[in-house]
Amino acid sequence: MKNIIKIGTRKSKLALIQTDIVKDKIKQAFPELEVEIVKIDTKGDQILDKSLTSFGGKGVFTAELEAELLSGEIDIAVHSAKDMPMDFPEGLGIGAVLDRADVRDTFVTTTGKTLEELEPGSIVGTSSLRRELLIKEINPYVTIKLLRGNVQTRLSKLRDGQYDGIILAAAGIERLEYEKEEGLHYQYLDPDVFLPAAGQGILAVESRTEDAEMEEILAAIHSEKAECLLMAERAFLKIIGGSCNAPAAALCREENGEFSMRAMYVKDGIHSRKTYMTVNIEGAVDGKGKVEIATELGINVAHEVNKGMVYLVGAGPGDEDLMTRKGLKLLREADVVVYDNLASSSLLNEVRDDAELIYAGKRSSNHHLKQYETNELLVKLALEGKNVVRLKGGDPYIFGRGGEEGQELREAGVDFEIVPGISSSYSVPAYCGIPVTHRDFASSFHVITGHEGNHKNGVSVLNYETLAKEEGTLIFLMGLKNLPNIVASLIENGKDPATPVGVLQEGTTARQRVATGTLANIVEVVAREGIKTPAITVVGDVVSLRQVLDWYGHKPLSGKSVLVTGTTSMVDRLSPILKEEGAEAISFSLIRTERMRLPELDLALKEIDKYKWIVFTSANGVECFFEEMQEIRKDIRDLAHIRFAVIGDGTKKALEDHGIFCDFIPTAYSSKDMAEAMVPHIGRDERVLLLRAEEANRVLPDALKEAGIPHTCISLYHTVNDERKAEELNRLIKMVDYVTFASSSAVRAFVSMVDNLDDVKGKYISIGPVTTKTAEENGLSIEKTAVVYTARGMVETMIQDVAEEGRK
Repeated sequence: MKNIIKIGTRKSKLALIQTDIVKDKIKQAFPELEVEIVKIDTKGDQILDKSLTSFGGKGVFTAELEAELLSGEIDIAVHSAKDMPMDFPEGLGIGAVLDRADVRDTFVTTTGKTLEELEPGSIVGTSSLRRELLIKEINPYVTIKLLRGNVQTRLSKLRDGQYDGIILAAAGIERLEYEKEEGLHYQYLDPDVFLPAAGQGILAVESRTEDAEMEEILAAIHSEKAECLLMAERAFLKIIGGSCNAPAAALCREENGEFSMRAMYVKDGIHSRKTYMTVNIEGAVDGKGKVEIATELGINVAHEVNKGMVYLVGAGPGDEDLMTRKGLKLLREADVVVYDNLASSSLLNEVRDDAELIYAGKRSSNHHLKQYETNELLVKLALEGKNVVRLKGGDPYIFGRGGEEGQELREAGVDFEIVPGISSSYSVPAYCGIPVTHRDFASSFHVITGHEGNHKNGVSVLNYETLAKEEGTLIFLMGLKNLPNIVASLIENGKDPATPVGVLQEGTTARQRVATGTLANIVEVVAREGIKTPAITVVGDVVSLRQVLDWYGHKPLSGKSVLVTGTTSMVDRLSPILKEEGAEAISFSLIRTERMRLPELDLALKEIDKYKWIVFTSANGVECFFEEMQEIRKDIRDLAHIRFAVIGDGTKKALEDHGIFCDFIPTAYSSKDMAEAMVPHIGRDERVLLLRAEEANRVLPDALKEAGIPHTCISLYHTVNDERKAEELNRLIKMVDYVTFASSSAVRAFVSMVDNLDDVKGKYISIGPVTTKTAEENGLSIEKTAVVYTARGMVETMIQDVAEEGRK
């Protein structure tokens, strides 16, 4: 057996006292052993002006000790269990756990006021997000201020009046024997309410896993009960991916033949989830069995509080601009989006780059996912801890089966919220010039399913006798296939055959079509006009107002759907112009930019005085440049001597948004035009910084080189294909009238993601000759190339094409 044991510890007074506790227990068990304490500086003790999460979390108190353990300089290290990281370096692990001390937190003041009694605006100190959230639950009106340092330092700041109160762990206070310190008042907080950090109050000893002698020594001081409690709490933390500074808390107890556990998790930093579970341990035959039971309890508790939320979101009738603000916000925050084809595909452009997209669409009986499969999927995703947006056309609770999905979620214990959407039942008629109510024609409207489903055994549950007598407008959703039966049933039950009827296809989109007639002839009219699903049927005198109130679809590009494939920045420029001209712009970025972090840019910015020109070839480059400036805290005034050249109006505007107006922009927007117009006017002593995409062509740098102009060419970003959208893209290409390309990258992405180019029904429109050349090299036949290489130029090209089509 070892003759001398070296224990590593932090240098704080509390750490040394805790190490003495371990030392004394070892000496009690092995009086003949010599125990030496080795004091070690840690990063967490050195950086006291920042929160722990800002520079490393738990590991900042343990990394240096672990390095000494691995090197053999020390035999064991003593930690507060709550400060230990979840994963150990290879070869290290927990060798022993000591009995738990007081698990509570305590609120310390110099006045004796309780946390509940503090006045609004009072300052409370803590460095823990967990404690901050719990403080706010008890007294939401106090101000939280960062508090770092050892216990003595924190108490000194309290006495100096920097804080009205501070939160400390009771175990630390008691180990330091400060609980009776004169002038200090302690409010011990109920741990069932003010939940402690996982592992709080427990001392853990870290050791080398292959050190058999040390294992034997540590076994003599080890507490199996404390190990069970700690393993349950650490299992909880591991599942949620937490640390001591995560907004999480867990407390396991062993009482009356069972483990109980309370836990809290604030996954989004706002909404707190709490739970309480128990498990019987009377059947456990040994300490190992109890540890396994405790660990499983911690895992189950974690899964309960880590459940994701499901948001059943109505996407509106088809026009993306009819989406609600709340729905759009949730869409942008979601981990997963489960969508159907009655929602605008443009909405998929709003999701996070790392969000998962799952198509669960259906059109009549052609189902992609069966409803029960969709229900199961929503539950599965939520139980995995993901926040899910179930994006549904129209409103989820108006014939959208949202109620069924909500029932399944509730039964599975998954929380959900409903975000109503604008229903097609009234919005589509409005877009078609039909008000569903009118003072002179209808004082009510009735929304009816026209597709009753197989579960009704072929027998209609609709009371057509009652419907036929209604004076209000009748609106049948999803009833095109059943239209003959609807019409016949209404007439048979007394509805006037001369009653006006409108059948409205794909309202609020470019494919909107309207067929009007009467109950007597509408079936024939719909067949003649070729109306297809999805369509709704409006029955009532209000249909007669269509000719007077028709307003939609009278602009140059009305009735045309345009797939906009560029980067988000390009889509954001092109889509609004298309909408102004009446087109349905389907914003569908097939590529996204990823910033490249190259040392060359840092060096160029450090040596910015050497440059006379900065050239940007895209708006993306501008944004990447200024992000870098911000991150390295480079002052924009350091660019005062620089002249700026840009390609394109979009790049020009992006630069202006940062307060800089360009000195040069070519009349035609391409690298070739920039080279021809700019290079001859740059002196050989004027160094150029060329900032662009990794995929950009060599035209401009080659022109600068040939002219002998010193320059540095740096790639700020590259483009990657958004493969998540491939499935939806292959549906869209069969429907759209135009596909636009604003870059060679977009062309290459399109070609790689489309399964069969013969499925493309629309015409290809290119922003300029370089993009057109790439398209032709990839087997695409460009219908027209914009004369002016801008978003506006592309729109004018499409307007011209539509006009030419109309003259044929």
